[in-house]
Amino acid sequence: MEARIYECESKDQGKLKTLLSKDPYADISFSKQGYKLKEWKVVGGEADKYYLYIKAEPDFFKWAEEKFKELPSIKRTAKELEQKIIANIEAEDNAAEVGMGAIFG
Repeated sequence: MEARIYECESKDQGKLKTLLSKDPYADISFSKQGYKLKEWKVVGGEADKYYLYIKAEPDFFKWAEEKFKELPSIKRTAKELEQKIIANIEAEDNAAEVGMGAIFG
């Protein structure tokens, strides 16, 4: 699996959420695949942007990028920033897992 980050302007965040929630029971959907939508402040991105984290197989990304054409402001994040944001999100996930392990030990 590969992780990718896409970005959109804050003003289009509502449209992006609508796109992500479409057809949740379809054979291929964002809901089934799973994703994380984070504000720029949380992940250290550029001001006034939202960042979409998706970890999936290459075929899913082909499908997703077709869907993203419905929202012109969404694009894949530049490689260097993408790697930084992926590291931040995965570190956050790992910390959450460690915390749950400590609780349920």
